[in-house]
Amino acid sequence: MKQGLRGWFQRHPLMMFYLLAFLFSWLGWIPQLLTARGVWRVEHPLLTFLGGGGPTLAAVLVVWLTQGRQAVGGLFARLFDVRAGWRWLGVVLAFWIITGAVALGLMALFTPHRPELQGFSWGALAPVFVAMLLSNVWEEIGWRGFALPRFQERFSDWHTALIMSVLWSVWHLPLLLNPDHPMSGLPWGVEWLFSLSLTVMYIWLYRQTRGSLFYVTVFHALSNTLAFAFLEWGVFFASYGFVVGAVTLAAVWVLRTSPSRTQGG
Repeated sequence: MKQGLRGWFQRHPLMMFYLLAFLFSWLGWIPQLLTARGVWRVEHPLLTFLGGGGPTLAAVLVVWLTQGRQAVGGLFARLFDVRAGWRWLGVVLAFWIITGAVALGLMALFTPHRPELQGFSWGALAPVFVAMLLSNVWEEIGWRGFALPRFQERFSDWHTALIMSVLWSVWHLPLLLNPDHPMSGLPWGVEWLFSLSLTVMYIWLYRQTRGSLFYVTVFHALSNTLAFAFLEWGVFFASYGFVVGAVTLAAVWVLRTSPSRTQGG
């Protein structure tokens, strides 16, 4: 039985990874969703850990079963790969500063909404970024550390982005249905477009930094730090379409200017 289970994991590692990632994360998020909707009341810090940590837990289990315990360390080693240098940290930081500025500027031009900056503590952004870094890394170990290289062995970058973005959006479904979560107010079609555009950017950044998880994790954390700031300023929903538009344009530019990556390329 044990060998049969291990053989199934070895034959279908990606499928088993996603099944487990969904299982672990939804075990955390669905009770929170039911609590928010008054169906069932349960509160435990483990639920939040399961929700965000599902992709890493799944990746560790699949690697352990298919490659052995010693291979698990390889999942985490690329978090500390900074060979691409400080320049790419600058690129990542500049991307989100420019995206935020463009979104706020367009929002000011075309809507009556203005950010509520009075009383906002700019110093809070640093600890928020650190918190996002420590939480978002558990997604990146799974999505980019485990799944992305395996998709790239079989599909072009564009097809990889399409598949991964759909799965990423579906993975977020309990959050989209949770009235206590900011994502619940987002239009689903636009949310998927954002997921697709972000996935294109993640794949591009992953390639440019030679498979480092450090830079994509910082990219992810900065994205959520910007979302936190917009929530605090009261313009999260008003600015969302403009943020999505800016990131989508960046993704289109990447697709048009980067060398074509074909199956196994």
